Amino acid sequence: MSVAAQKIIEELDELSTEDKEYVKEVFDKMLIEARREEIYQNIQLSEQEYKERKTKSFDNANDLMSSLNED
Repeated sequence: MSVAAQKIIEELDELSTEDKEYVKEVFDKMLIEARREEIYQNIQLSEQEYKERKTKSFDNANDLMSSLNED
């Protein structure tokens, strides 16, 4: 754990329960937004790869599963 993270945790420990709950709520929302951004970036990359024909297509699920097992 970084020194900065440890310092934040020490500061949070001094807060009231109500303030800790508020910080948790805000932090949870920040994590959700960060995950949404990751998903958006993955979509952008996937769409670009599809346009550039860098993706594979499969005729059936067995072919798909075989391909996944190769990686």
